[in-house]
Formats: sequence, C-alpha cells, structure tokens
Amino acid sequence: MSKNHWTAYWKSGVLTSLPADFKVNYDGELADYWLSVLQQYDQEITTLDVCTGNGAVAILVKQLAQQLDLNINMTAVDASDIKPASILNNFPDMQDVINQIDFIGNCLIENMCEKINSKFELIVSQYGIEYCETEPAAQNIVKLLKEKGKFVFISHAPETAMMAYMQTEEQVYQVLEDVKAFEILHQFSNDKTTVNGFKIKLKACLAAMSLHAAYRSNALFNTWGNTLSQLLNMPNAALKQQRIKAKEFSQQYEFARARANDMLRVSDKLLNDPKWYQAFERAGLTLINQGDIRYQNTHNVGHFYEFTKD
Repeated sequence: MSKNHWTAYWKSGVLTSLPADFKVNYDGELADYWLSVLQQYDQEITTLDVCTGNGAVAILVKQLAQQLDLNINMTAVDASDIKPASILNNFPDMQDVINQIDFIGNCLIENMCEKINSKFELIVSQYGIEYCETEPAAQNIVKLLKEKGKFVFISHAPETAMMAYMQTEEQVYQVLEDVKAFEILHQFSNDKTTVNGFKIKLKACLAAMSLHAAYRSNALFNTWGNTLSQLLNMPNAALKQQRIKAKEFSQQYEFARARANDMLRVSDKLLNDPKWYQAFERAGLTLINQGDIRYQNTHNVGHFYEFTKD
C-alpha cells in the first residue's frame, strides 16, 4: 500500500493525526494515560514508539518522563518517509526533545527487525498499530521486546463521533467524484483544457453540486463549492495563473480522502474482528490490562491495551 498520502501529511508539519482536536500535542486523558504508564518505572528505560508519524507520542512520553525525572532512551519508527524536523516551523520549542529521539522512517512495522537490532523495555504506539498487518507486526514487536518488557498501545475505537464524521466526508467525496470535480481540476491543472472550456465545466459541476442539498451544511462540501465558485468568477487572465494552485488543492484533498479511507478501513477491521488484538497473545505476549479512554469525560477516543513479555 502506498504511504504517499501519509508522507505528504507529515511533511506538512503537523504533529498529531488529529490536528483539529489537538492544537499542539495529545493532552487531557490521553496524556494522563501515558503518564500512568511511565509511573510504573523508577529507572532508565529503553523505549520504542512504533507508527510514530511526526513523533507526537514519542515527544509526549519524553516530556512526561522529564516531569517524573525518568530517563528514557527513545527510538521512533514509521512506514512513511518522516522528517520530524518539519514540525519545528509550527512548534520551535520542541527542538531539544526532537534532538533526543532517534527517528527511523521508511520502516514497516511488519519487518522492522531488519532495521532495528536493539531490544526495548517498553514499546508504545497510539493510533497506528491497528493500520498494520497484525500478525507480522506482532511477531516483530515480540522480537524487539526484552523479557519482562511491556507493549502498550492505544487504538482507535471503531464507533466514535470521529468515524461517523469521516463516513459523512466520504459521502461528500463520492459526490465530488460523481460531479467530476476532481477530473475537471486535473484537466485544468495539467493544461488539458482551455480556460473557457474549464469555466463551462465548472458551471456544470456547480449546478450538479447544488442538487445535493443534504450536504449544504458540511464544511468539506462548502469548501469545494466556494473554491470552484471563486475559480469560475475569476477573469480569464488571472485564472490562467491558477493551474498549479488548482493541482495543489486537488491533491491535498485526494490525500486527505486516502487518509480518511485508511481510518475507515481500520474501523471496519476492528468491528469485523473485535478480537484482533489477540494476535499479540498468539505471538507470545500476555494481556494484562485493557479499557476505553474517554476524553474530557464525554467521548471515547480510543481503547488501550497493555501486554507483557513473560
């Protein structure tokens, strides 16, 4: 599976996979949970964060460890071509902690033993391990975990408001595909149509969108409608200069749709196989604790699992 849509996302400089909900890093009950995990240790530990993205959990765990005066040697890996330094434009105060983490990109969790030789007392993950092929991922985690070590992760909960929102967005993306919004922008950005021809197609596209009244309050639907309307109303000379921006706009949402579809596929996986986590037990770990995490005591933001290697 291509990771281009995730690579592009991380290179944009975001820290978490849910920037609309967490303006800086994961906080509240999520941070409290990771603090409770670290409070079980009283001496230096080696830690591996898998499916790290731009290092949100690795950074959070390092910062929480500092509060506890606990020394952590942190390695963080991801299948995407990650460049965590890209977040410094948005979060310059994280320079020191990023420098203390050994990041490894282009590293599939399913075969990460080929790139990592060390073993760890603690392996962590959040909103990531469920995207992997579970059986080979479990085998690699067991190989990298020291005896008596722990594997602790938070996965998406399949039935959440976030997943319902993404299902609605996919319906909007399908409408945009049906009215040929993506196709029209591709043709224009690749210089496959004249400006006048582009405007004729835009007018037809907007007319078709107007028939979908059910989505008029949807932010994604309105963003596309407003953008296409702006392009339609531009003078031809100005519109000719928008081909590159049109391509960037279209690609941005194609990647966003691909990421959302990844999340929806994961939701289906968890719903269809509620015992999916037992793959880690079959690989040799023992489940010692699990439960839901409710953010601000209102909505379920994930399910935590704690395993040990006996």
